[in-house]
Amino acid sequence: MTNVLLIFVATLALGIRFNLPLRTLPYSASIAAVSYFLASWLSTRGASPPEAAFAGAFAVAMISEVLARVLKVPSPVLSIPGVIPLVPGSVAYRAVVQLVKGQEVMGMELAIKAALTAVGIASGLLLASALSRQTLKPVFQVVLPSEHNGVLQEED
Repeated sequence: MTNVLLIFVATLALGIRFNLPLRTLPYSASIAAVSYFLASWLSTRGASPPEAAFAGAFAVAMISEVLARVLKVPSPVLSIPGVIPLVPGSVAYRAVVQLVKGQEVMGMELAIKAALTAVGIASGLLLASALSRQTLKPVFQVVLPSEHNGVLQEED
């Protein structure tokens, strides 16, 4: 639970560093904390790192798509900070260290693990984005119609 709080604070700092709109900071930090919690929880339940990263990234993208429509911001403003805690940076670093030390088998094992985790993240984001555009767009056209000059219009 402490790690989830640290992820929240780190994402807030990252959002400030990258000049995210101030009103989106708590949302992006919450999304990052939820994705990290979900991935950690799945890992403790026996999921592999790529599977946990896929589920975390899928959750990030779905939540980001919904909140982006509500907050009227682009979804990457919310999703990019949300997936950063899932990136396997330390695994990739250890892979390079093992390769430099001459332990090719261990280095390649870690490199493949990092690459599969990255593919899991990308797959989760892409699948959620495709699903949300197909399923959420008609819902939001009814629930959140856009208003232009006092006349209600459908969103694109």
